[in-house]
Amino acid sequence: MWAPAAHTVDVVVVGPDGAGRHPMRLVGAERPGFWGADAELEPGTMFGFSVDGAPPVADPAGSCFPDGVDGLSEVPQPLTGWTDDAWQPPDLSGGVLLHLDIATATPAGTLDAAIDLLPDVVACGAQGVELAPLAAYDPATGPAAGVRLFAVHGPLGGSRALARFVDAAHAQGLAVALTPPHRWAATPRLGLDRFGPYATGGHLNLDGPGNRGVRDFLVADALRWFEELHVDALSLDVEALTHRTSSTFLTDLANATLAAADRTGRALALFVDGPGRSDRLTGLLGRVLTEEGPDPVALGEMGRLARTLTPTARLPLRAERWARGPHPLAPRAASIVVGDLTRLPGARVAMPWSRGAVPVGPRGLDTRASVLAFALLAGTPLVLDVGHVPVGSHDAGDRRLIAWCAELARLRAATAGDLALGVELGELHGALVARRGRTAVVVAPGAHDVRLPLSALPGAPGTWSAAAAWSAGAAVADDVLTLPASTTAVLSAQV
Repeated sequence: MWAPAAHTVDVVVVGPDGAGRHPMRLVGAERPGFWGADAELEPGTMFGFSVDGAPPVADPAGSCFPDGVDGLSEVPQPLTGWTDDAWQPPDLSGGVLLHLDIATATPAGTLDAAIDLLPDVVACGAQGVELAPLAAYDPATGPAAGVRLFAVHGPLGGSRALARFVDAAHAQGLAVALTPPHRWAATPRLGLDRFGPYATGGHLNLDGPGNRGVRDFLVADALRWFEELHVDALSLDVEALTHRTSSTFLTDLANATLAAADRTGRALALFVDGPGRSDRLTGLLGRVLTEEGPDPVALGEMGRLARTLTPTARLPLRAERWARGPHPLAPRAASIVVGDLTRLPGARVAMPWSRGAVPVGPRGLDTRASVLAFALLAGTPLVLDVGHVPVGSHDAGDRRLIAWCAELARLRAATAGDLALGVELGELHGALVARRGRTAVVVAPGAHDVRLPLSALPGAPGTWSAAAAWSAGAAVADDVLTLPASTTAVLSAQV
């Protein structure tokens, strides 16, 4: 237990005969401010910590709270039954994730129920799922009032249900990414200030006096997900974790993640996320892909849309520069990812940094198909949303969208080497054309069919051919693409 200013710390164990106090002692100079004891508590034991004789409060790193987030901690039962010993996650550096908000993904709103969605996630071509924040909170006040980072929200099924979900996802060949809600982790309600300076100015204390213990706390949380619950990646709320010091917290976390990758023998990944970073394609496509066709204002935004699809400059993080070099502790681990994501409209609504605004949503199957086709060109790892890829639905149109997404994911994987190139976007012969390298997405945005001479695209005659089309009426004849109104096609260039 980290309590740097305490004079005494006791473990208070609650049993049938009342509460018993057991004193702790300072660990030593190698871990300043940390207290420890020699005895272990049995699973199922209720306990708390008393600092300087004050009433006991929950373990800040507790993972089980039977009486709610304001109650004491319980020693959890060990997680058993894993079947993923041979699991190796796919490369997510340019891959596709499907965002799931477990509370709304199924009528039951539980992790166990969401397992039934995994076959559809595989069918849509995604390499994994990204879970909205799962941390435990008081349902009466919401997560913004305070979350227990290490604990899984009880109504979702708790930690054991998450273990079953992760194991089932790995059995389907899917990676699992998780979003820790760091910005709600040190609210006054949680009582962390009784132990040490966890927060300063309403934010996690990552650059003030005593920040070493806070960093260790957050690293320990990440390691719990990676090692105890077999999660493959974390999406980090960069706004809650950046600070002024030259030695950034992300450096610490990258270090710990690479070491964990070595211990587990699995590749582990970190993503940098947050306001203005992953909220791409949120409103632009809603204006460009209207039923009436692109208006002048929307056309003026095409340049911004092209820059949005192009990989952004990565943060100047020591963590990334360090992590991309060789590391003696990680001979079996793939390189760590510290970079941006691209989210489709809707995929950010349940994120901790959401400002509550509802993004512009797609209208109709044709528009949703066009949005997915544009997302094919995203130069950073892509996060899809169930509003565009409706997993779990038996509707014929929804099933068609899932199949379309799988086709696009296949094309994205085949041209992964082009994702670092820029995007050219403009209007040609009434069509909206976005091109990156050997791939071009063509949309007929108005109410009329378009005829696009393929000679208008770069390359020699006969270079371009149709790779995928949303409408059966799309065709290439005499080097001209005919595209029905409000539909999309993907063209591929011969090497």
